Amino acid sequence: MSAIIPQPRCPITIRPATMNDIPFIDSLQKMHTKQVGWMPTKTLEGKVGLGHVLVAEDATERAGYLIGNDQYFKHDDVGIIYQLNVLPGRQRSLIGAALLKAQFDRSAYGCKLYCCWCAQDIEANHFWESVGFVPVAFRAGSEKKRRVHIFWSKRIREGDMTTPWWFPAETKGGSIMEDRLVFPIPPGTHWSDAKPIVLPRHTHVGDTHARPKQLEDDGAGHPKKTKPAMRVANKRQPLCGGLMFAGPEPAEAKVEKPKRERKAKIKNDPKFVAAARELRDRWLERVNDGEMLGAQGKYDVSRALVSAATGTGASIKALAAPAVAIAA
Repeated sequence: MSAIIPQPRCPITIRPATMNDIPFIDSLQKMHTKQVGWMPTKTLEGKVGLGHVLVAEDATERAGYLIGNDQYFKHDDVGIIYQLNVLPGRQRSLIGAALLKAQFDRSAYGCKLYCCWCAQDIEANHFWESVGFVPVAFRAGSEKKRRVHIFWSKRIREGDMTTPWWFPAETKGGSIMEDRLVFPIPPGTHWSDAKPIVLPRHTHVGDTHARPKQLEDDGAGHPKKTKPAMRVANKRQPLCGGLMFAGPEPAEAKVEKPKRERKAKIKNDPKFVAAARELRDRWLERVNDGEMLGAQGKYDVSRALVSAATGTGASIKALAAPAVAIAA
């Protein structure tokens, strides 16, 4: 059974976002922070200015938005979806699928793959699966939330069965502001199965019992916070007759608060990065030779290119391309 070309169940228009859309985008991302993460207003303004944001709307309201770019890790052939967000009352209307299709159609000609990171514990993974994305790899999320992020990827050209799969062996910074190693999903396992949480660690100089730089997180090593001792004020004793005569108390010397030290960025050990890169390359070599990965999407959001010989096919650019195409 062939996949269905998604047609939104309500009439919508998809257009590039403007600065007037920032309040809508910001309010919707705050509503769904656990699912899509959060971008500061300045970052959103920058994405809008670069043409990396699409908005879906009908005659009465905005229904959703997409933030993406047709370059990822400086790869001209790989694009990235940062956020895909639809109003709660408008979900399950194929608006998200239509936004994806529009993003693929307006991407540069050389872009053949698109990817996204999705926390393993949210329902959005089923959406990515339904539109033909394949779970390829995973990484640890933030140390505080202790989540796993799944790396989804899709060949966006219609009928493409040859473009090699790819994923980064390491991510730096990003929304979690820390380095992470990326590992392939083992063959025979599902994206929802339990995955190890591997985090980088500090090694203190001169400490002969320092913990390893890279290990599975066990939640240890975090000292408990203790409440500061309460200050007991000295009460003056009244004189005979209940009267009390005393001069003003000397003002306490203002104690300057120590400056908060900037949290040092924890980097991955280079030898572990090299090992992760080799694991990635060996795994991709087998996958791309044997076609072990296959999309099982219900909806077809692929991009149809115009044939130079026959002139048939869909329009290459359904929307105006970004004014500037650079890696975000």
